[in-house]
Amino acid sequence: MAEGQGGDPKVNIFWKIPMFEFLEAEELDRLYSLCARENFSKGDYIFLECDPPRSLYVLVKGEVKLLKQTDDGREMIVEMVYPGEIFGEEAVFDGQPYPMTAQALEDVEVLSISRSDFFTFLRDNPDLALEIITELGARLREAQNTIRALAMERVEWRIARVLLMLARKAGVAGKEGVSIDLPLTRQDIAEMAATTVETTIRVLSNLKKMGLVETGKGKIVLRDRARLEEMVTEGCARR
Repeated sequence: MAEGQGGDPKVNIFWKIPMFEFLEAEELDRLYSLCARENFSKGDYIFLECDPPRSLYVLVKGEVKLLKQTDDGREMIVEMVYPGEIFGEEAVFDGQPYPMTAQALEDVEVLSISRSDFFTFLRDNPDLALEIITELGARLREAQNTIRALAMERVEWRIARVLLMLARKAGVAGKEGVSIDLPLTRQDIAEMAATTVETTIRVLSNLKKMGLVETGKGKIVLRDRARLEEMVTEGCARR
């Protein structure tokens, strides 16, 4: 449930998002004022697949997973959302129902802006529309790469691709490597790689034996990110 409007004294997150950095301070504050602040508990659904497109969302705190329902009723994680990222934009732009379900992976805080308010803001700031088109193009390319990977890559390459994606979006570099400190289960990783939990456990164990990763409770460290990237590149070359 919304807890208040963006005019409160909390930090305006739009100042920190590259997509909006070219906007004047007054416009950033105006955009923030159009938003409602909402909090969701771990496991809560922010919106469901096929819901009407009510709002565009910006994640302020926590992690959100975007899920797609498969033909046999299973849920597959399509994408992870981290602070400073927008989500739900596909439905907002084309006016069709949300193509995925958004679920809080932990307690989260979001800003939501109604479709009508966001469109009004875009009409006053057409350059922002171009920035969003560029961002959507990059996401489409990544989605196409994922689809090809799920159809043609070996499971080891798919899991390596998932780990690299998580490291790129939420990794923290340290002496041991790139640490992914997220509340992810083996089931979550399996869903993102379109495989089983048993296979995921086996592959992660093999990667650990090879010295490429280190695993622990709620934590994965990429000890040799370069080699994982080579594995994904080799997978692309062999398709």
